[in-house]
Amino acid sequence: MLKSVYSRIFYFCTIIMLFASAITGIAVMVSANRRYEQEVRDEIEDSAQVILSTIRNRCTEINTLPVEQIREDLQSYTMTYNIDCYLFAHDGSCLVRSDIGVMEVHLNEPLRLQADEEPYCQFGADAEGATESVARYVEYLDIDGERYYLMLMYPIAKLEDFSQNLIMVLVLTVLVLGLVGAPLFYLNTSQLLKPVSRITYAAEAYAKGDFSVRLQPQGDSELDYLAATMNRMADFIDRNERSRKNFISNVSHELKTPMTTIGGFVDGILDGAIPQERSTEYLQVVSSEVQRMTRLIHSMLNISKFEEGTLTPAFKRLEVTDLIIQTLLLFEQKAEAKHLSVEGLETAAPTYIEADRDLLQQVFYNLTENAIKFVNEGGTLLLEIHSSDTHAEIHLRNTGEGLTEEEMSHVFERFYKTDASRGKDITGVGLGLSIVSRIVALHNGTVTVKSVPDEYTEFVLSLPLRQIAKTEKPAEHAAGENPTETKKGEYS
Repeated sequence: MLKSVYSRIFYFCTIIMLFASAITGIAVMVSANRRYEQEVRDEIEDSAQVILSTIRNRCTEINTLPVEQIREDLQSYTMTYNIDCYLFAHDGSCLVRSDIGVMEVHLNEPLRLQADEEPYCQFGADAEGATESVARYVEYLDIDGERYYLMLMYPIAKLEDFSQNLIMVLVLTVLVLGLVGAPLFYLNTSQLLKPVSRITYAAEAYAKGDFSVRLQPQGDSELDYLAATMNRMADFIDRNERSRKNFISNVSHELKTPMTTIGGFVDGILDGAIPQERSTEYLQVVSSEVQRMTRLIHSMLNISKFEEGTLTPAFKRLEVTDLIIQTLLLFEQKAEAKHLSVEGLETAAPTYIEADRDLLQQVFYNLTENAIKFVNEGGTLLLEIHSSDTHAEIHLRNTGEGLTEEEMSHVFERFYKTDASRGKDITGVGLGLSIVSRIVALHNGTVTVKSVPDEYTEFVLSLPLRQIAKTEKPAEHAAGENPTETKKGEYS
C-alpha cells in the first residue's frame, strides 16, 4: 500500500495535515476555554462585590446583621442570576443561604484561611449538596469587628457545554479538512507527479530499445531540466545504437564481399574449375582481398582504441613539413601514374608542433591516399602550411569531381563512401577519414572539408603548436558529436 512514492507522500502529508489541524484545534480550544473561564470568574467577582456592598449597606442602616433582609436579597439575586449565595460566620457556620436545600452547609477552615489571604475561586470544586459541577467563590467581610464569609456557587454547566461544543467543532473541522483536503491534495499531488510518470514511461521505453520518445517541458524548472537531460541521453544512446547497427552492418558487408571472393576462387582452384595456368592470377586476387581484410581489421582495431580512450598519444616536438614530404614520397609512383603535379611545398616553411609522429603520419597518409585516389588524371595536388602564434594550419587540396553538401556532412563517418567513390575505391573500407578525425581530436585540433563540385576538394587541418590542455577521449565523438566541420566555398 505504501510502496510507491506517491502513496507515501499522500499518506504522510495527509497525516501531517490532520495532526496539525488537531494540534491547532486543541490550542484554540484551550485558549477559548481559558478566556471563557476568565469571563465567568470576572462575572462572579462582580456579583460578589454587588452582594457584599448590599450586605454592608443593610448593616449600616440598622447597625446589626439583618438576617431576614439579607436572605431575601440573596434569594432575589439567586432567582435573577442563578447563583447560590451563602453567608457564614467566622466559625464556618451558615447564617444565611439563598437556596432551599435541607442539608447543612459548613465552610471548612482551609477555605476560610485561604479567603483570609485573598478571594478564593475554584472551578469544578465539589460542594456540599451540589448535584452538578460549580465554580466556588469565597471572600470575607468585616462588620462591626466581626468577620463573615460570603460564598457564591455558580453552576458551570455552560462552561462545560462550551467545552463540549468546542470539541465538536474541532472534530468536525478535522473531518471536513480530511474530507475536503485529502481529495484536493490527491489531485494536486497527481498533477505534480504527472511529469514523473512521463519520465518513468520514457525510461521504460528506453529500456525496451525505443529511443523515439521525447519529453516536453512542463514549466517546472527542476523537472524540465531532468526532462532535457533525459532527452539528451536518449539522443546520445539513439545515435550510439544507430552507429552500432550501422557499424555491424557495414562490417558484415565489407567482410562478406572479400570472403565470398576468396571462397569462390579457392574452391575453383581446388576443384579444377579454374585452369592451372590461371591459378596464379586468381591467387593474386585472393591475396589482394586478404590484404583488404587485414586493413579493415587493423582500421577497426584503431577505431576501437580511439573510442575506448585506450590510445594515448606520445607527444613530441617534430617538424611537420618534413613529415608531410616523407609521406608524399610513399605515393610517388601513384602520383606519377596519374601524371599529377604537386604544388605548394616549395614555399612551405619549416613548422614545429607537438604531436605523436606515428599517429600524425597516419593522418597525412590517409588524406594523401584519399586525395590521390580521387584526383582527376593530370590534376593538381596542392599542399600549403600556415602557422600563427598558437596553431599550424595544413591545407591539402586535390582537383577533381568534388563533393556535394550531403556528402561533405558524412565524409568523417565510419564506412561512409560517396556514390562517386564506390566505383573507384575498390580497396578502401571507408574508415580512413573517420580515423583522421579521431586522431586530430586526440591532438586537440580540428579537421574540416570544403569543396566545389567538379572543381576541387580540400581538407584543412588545424593543430595546436603546443599541447597544454588535456586531450579529450574520442569516444565522445563516436556517439554523433563529430569533431569535424564541413564547409563549402572557394579556396583562399
